[in-house]
Amino acid sequence: MPKKKNTVEQEPEVTLEDKKRENDALFDQLTNKNREYMMTLNRKLDDAGFPEDNKTLVFNDMLKNIVSQQANHLTARKLYGTATDQARYLTESDHADMTGPIERSELWKIYLDGALLLGGMFAVITGISYLVGNQEAGLGLITMILNFLLGGLAVMVITKYAPQPGVKGGFIKYIVATTITMLTWIILMAFGTAMLPQALNPMIPGSITLVIGVVAFAAKWYLKKKLNIQGTLI
Repeated sequence: MPKKKNTVEQEPEVTLEDKKRENDALFDQLTNKNREYMMTLNRKLDDAGFPEDNKTLVFNDMLKNIVSQQANHLTARKLYGTATDQARYLTESDHADMTGPIERSELWKIYLDGALLLGGMFAVITGISYLVGNQEAGLGLITMILNFLLGGLAVMVITKYAPQPGVKGGFIKYIVATTITMLTWIILMAFGTAMLPQALNPMIPGSITLVIGVVAFAAKWYLKKKLNIQGTLI
């Protein structure tokens, strides 16, 4: 007897008409402020001659994001900047690939990744200095721990204020946040650890410091892949 062929059911293809109907349903879920934002953006894109089909696709992604963030009290303006800025961004860039804010992992993942990155970096730099001839190079135990702890905090703050497409003033906030964070780190490391008695901050030899730094880097790359950490510096 001839064997019956197994048939694989294919998922129905989502058409532009499906997207339009979904957009209408999502639009009805918007708050008045977000609804006004989308209508203003729609008019500005029409005035700029933005293709209707492309607008349907862009709005579908935007509306899903806006509706999901309404519970967090984030408006469309906070997510995408002013309607004028967003319209300019969409018309001047590859809008198909950039229709929403940059996705980032949870804060604890960002903190962990940043701690391993910057803490490991300072440990490696100190270790290399030891290898090239500076036999006194090394880090105090508390100093190294603070480097990891403050490094994670610094990266968490910097990534939080990293500029996003379509958000007005993001770059200025990023520069200010980065400057304040780095200055605070330098001050705490320079003056805070200097006041610690040596008994509480024993020196770790440069060779061991280098090993710790390499292990930290290896752990960073492993955990970044294992935990799927997104939105970090590197």
